[in-house]
Amino acid sequence: MIRPAALPDSEAIAAIWNREVRETAATTDTEPRTLAAQRAWLAAHGPRHPVIVAVEDDEVVAFGALSPYRTKPSYERTVEDSVYVKDGWRGKGLGHRVLGRLLALAREHGHHSVIARITAGNEASLALHERHGFVRVGHERQVACKHGIWLDVLTLQRILSE
Repeated sequence: MIRPAALPDSEAIAAIWNREVRETAATTDTEPRTLAAQRAWLAAHGPRHPVIVAVEDDEVVAFGALSPYRTKPSYERTVEDSVYVKDGWRGKGLGHRVLGRLLALAREHGHHSVIARITAGNEASLALHERHGFVRVGHERQVACKHGIWLDVLTLQRILSE
């Protein structure tokens, strides 16, 4: 089941996120989130920028979010998506379901464009986004250093009105 995230989901969302921060290059972030920081992150997402969770047997196994792309008013109808699936739950279609729901929510809230910024080595996320109609529009070379490795970041975009 996919549903809107609620404050009690903060601990599970933080656990999924923090594993990616500590152990992978799926995110360029290097600092794990405390429970308080995770709650603040969730609270900062308003109705036009929802956070959703995938739940199996009362366990949060994936989450996704739409976030403002930039703070300038001219960018208000462009959002950036995030999709994370708990280790051990990948390959079961959860990312596909979460991203599909995020795109539907983006349309419902009147957004025009969705941006994904994905580290170049994250083939699963690149393939997921491309299956959902995202196209590669940018390649930033060696812009983030994590675990002693320079990472490229690819930008993908999906125009919703097309």
